[in-house]
Amino acid sequence: MPGVARLRLMILAALLAVQISAILAVPMPPGRLATSLAAVSALAVLQARHFRGTTPYPLWLRLGVLAAEVLATYLPLLAVGVAWPGMGGFLAASVLLVVPGRAAWALFTAVVVSLFAAAMTLGLGVRNADNMTVASLAVGLTIFGVCRLTSVIRHVHGMHTEVAQLAVVRERLRFARDLHDLLGYSLAAITLKAELTRRLMSSDPATARDELRDVVDIARQAVAEVRQVADGYRNISLAQEVAAAASLLASANVAARVEMNCGILPDKVDSVLAMVLRELITNILRHSSARNCWITGEQADEHLTLSVVNDGRPLAAATHRDGGGLENLAARLEAVGGTLSVTVHGDGRFRVLVEIAIQADAAVSARRHRTGCTSS
Repeated sequence: MPGVARLRLMILAALLAVQISAILAVPMPPGRLATSLAAVSALAVLQARHFRGTTPYPLWLRLGVLAAEVLATYLPLLAVGVAWPGMGGFLAASVLLVVPGRAAWALFTAVVVSLFAAAMTLGLGVRNADNMTVASLAVGLTIFGVCRLTSVIRHVHGMHTEVAQLAVVRERLRFARDLHDLLGYSLAAITLKAELTRRLMSSDPATARDELRDVVDIARQAVAEVRQVADGYRNISLAQEVAAAASLLASANVAARVEMNCGILPDKVDSVLAMVLRELITNILRHSSARNCWITGEQADEHLTLSVVNDGRPLAAATHRDGGGLENLAARLEAVGGTLSVTVHGDGRFRVLVEIAIQADAAVSARRHRTGCTSS
């Protein structure tokens, strides 16, 4: 992140300017002044090495830079007697950045204490030793805090990018899943009714025209549903899907027996159940040889069950496709606290059972219609 790197360098430059100002504020011989300016500049350059790049340098290189900082800090102090407030700050910060674990804080404390001891040994006095120690402590913690803060900023930025990417992936999965569930049903219905129309064209033109009219209506509905998918909007209900399912099954010569006893359902639950029923009916038409289908819905207190049974066992391969089929339905139901179970009976009956625990206050957001009580 260029912005984070610039922030680090700006703060380092500001601390360097403060250090230089402190050196220039103290009268000293030209030799000591030149040594002090050279030492503090070298420390700033070495400290900048820890700021560069988004990935850490090899450990041996970081330890080498740290050793150079040790020389640039202690050599002028011990050899020439050069001292200025905050002279150990860069080294103390580097110790915290390079050394792992609790040892870093122990060495940090050792650096600060050693500077105080060295200043006292050189006869700089308690006041000057205190000033140098406190300033070094402040500079070291400031640099360390800035590095940690910028690391957090970089991490948060990375997390934000990852969250955005995950949101895009989820939206793509939603679009693919909804397109499969919505259009799969409509295309199956169009295919079925078009085939029926073809067979009736010569023997029963009137019925063929009615079926063709249904094909047009279903196609228009499919266009509207594609727009709903693009907008992320759902406006289908279980009651409507039950009626449509019974009509479509009848067109396929499948006897539909429907018994629904459901009260007012929350919007989200109602839409999900409608989508589930639509996909189950599509699977029956595509992947089974059913002649009978039983659709049953019961609601008792806060527990709702939807059972769909047919007597033409579907092919196993057709019901286990990644991103579709029963796995898709189970994912939808899980989002509203529901479960899906499949039972295959010995007589060839294939049963899908949906169970949902409806919250007591969910009726507040429910549609103002009931999911019908019909049977055929």
